[in-house]
Amino acid sequence: MSTAAAESQGLLQNHHFLLRRLHSLTGVIPIGVFVMFHLFTNMQMAFKPLGLGDEFQHEVEWIHNTIPAMWFVEIFGLWIPIFFHAILGVVYTFTGTNNVKSYNYEGNVRYVIQRVTGILAFIFIFLHIATLRWGWNIFGWYTPFYVHGTLADGTEVPLSSPSLAIALQGGIEQNIALAIFVSALYAIGAFSAVFHWANGLWTAAITWGATTTVQSMRRWGYVCIVIGVSLSFFTAAALWGAWAYELTDDEKTAYQRAMNGEHAAHVEHAETGDHSHATTIEPTD
Repeated sequence: MSTAAAESQGLLQNHHFLLRRLHSLTGVIPIGVFVMFHLFTNMQMAFKPLGLGDEFQHEVEWIHNTIPAMWFVEIFGLWIPIFFHAILGVVYTFTGTNNVKSYNYEGNVRYVIQRVTGILAFIFIFLHIATLRWGWNIFGWYTPFYVHGTLADGTEVPLSSPSLAIALQGGIEQNIALAIFVSALYAIGAFSAVFHWANGLWTAAITWGATTTVQSMRRWGYVCIVIGVSLSFFTAAALWGAWAYELTDDEKTAYQRAMNGEHAAHVEHAETGDHSHATTIEPTD
């Protein structure tokens, strides 16, 4: 073992108690809470195809107009905890041991799935943000998100729901192969995040001493199953809503104009706080 590896192992062992609890805490709060509310918000994509109004657009606007200093909340309340939790999780994944080959019982199976889904979820989150915020184009996966856009005459067009629909329908051109590719990535990433958090809630209760008996672990396990199933339903509803969404010509035009930067005249209004004509064109998730 190299000196660096030995020092790393020593650090983990010397601060095992603290690091384990910080790892657990950052996974439950704020990451887990964000996943729960994020999926609940995205689930409302299904409302408009069902004729129940564009609640997803309403929720996105509420988030942007209500939460102050969004960048500060995202950096310190989300991205730093995600980075810490993910890095430590990777370390535990490759330094931990399991007996799944020798003893194929439920706990070891969950341990392996927990590690795999954690890695998949982290990769998805990174690529999701890269294509949504940073403008990366990965084999055609380029999904910028806009809250509003405008037509040539200045008419404002809500774009939250169309943005998600366009992403999962294979772009404005509705490329079937691209739609399958992106939808599969979203499904794998989102369902991985759901399992990772729901199962993580169960293990967190053990870590923090909240469940100390077999009976309490079993009862809490049922609660975690309900949470996991509910979030899986939210995920499926969001995917279906995006696939079933019928884009209008105005939405396609406004989205294309936003991608081409033809809304730049409205950015100043958004930045000065005058939302009467704000396009809020910066991508968001």
